[in-house]
Amino acid sequence: MADHRNTLALVAAAATLALVLGFAYGATFNGGCEQIKDAQFGCLEWWFSRYQTLIAMFGAIFVAWLSVQPVLKQLKLSSVQTAVALQQVHADREKRLENWLKPELAALEKLSEDLARGYYEREDDHGVLPHWVWDMNQTVDSTRGRLIRRQDRNFGPAEITAARQNLIDILGRLTKCMSDYNGSVYADDPEYDFSDDDRAKIDAAETKAREYLPTRIDEASVAIKKFAEAVAADLRELRLKRRLYDQMVASANLPAEKLE
Repeated sequence: MADHRNTLALVAAAATLALVLGFAYGATFNGGCEQIKDAQFGCLEWWFSRYQTLIAMFGAIFVAWLSVQPVLKQLKLSSVQTAVALQQVHADREKRLENWLKPELAALEKLSEDLARGYYEREDDHGVLPHWVWDMNQTVDSTRGRLIRRQDRNFGPAEITAARQNLIDILGRLTKCMSDYNGSVYADDPEYDFSDDDRAKIDAAETKAREYLPTRIDEASVAIKKFAEAVAADLRELRLKRRLYDQMVASANLPAEKLE
């Protein structure tokens, strides 16, 4: 259907050009009009002869306008088809990010809450706190391993990748601190043959870990928040782009079959 309309437009343009050239040619070589130019209705040919340049210019402009219409329509269709493709790409990416990262964010937010609440509820109970630190160390280490696997798959844009790597590094320091916190458990185990110097190093690391554990927990909470902000920012950007392409497609007002 589009090809048929384009052909008709080209035929109309050619006919208009032929008409303009015919009038210009006749006006140039026919002088009979001079005798009747003052007649009651005038002489059309004389007027065409007098204004042939102006008529030819407007005719050429009209012909050019008709000629470019098929090209403009094709360019519009191509731009809309590109917008449809990009719309689908951003919609798929948005859905993938939501499906993959929202459960991960929920788990990280729960971890942050468990770390903060769990520590500050037990910080004065030195009989319970070491056992809680031991258990939470397993959870933190498991979470860090999952993040590393995601990072190895290079899942997400650069901002999310950077925020995830920062979180991985901070969780690594937290697990090291938690391991050192219960260092005396290994030192007292007869299965391990530690020298006095080794025991002194373990005790020093444990003392330092007890001092820095609240700081490491706060750092992890901040890193989790920054990671969540990076994910939210990328999702907002994707939604804005998708809505822009939605508006482009809607404003084009083209039949659905043309967009396929």
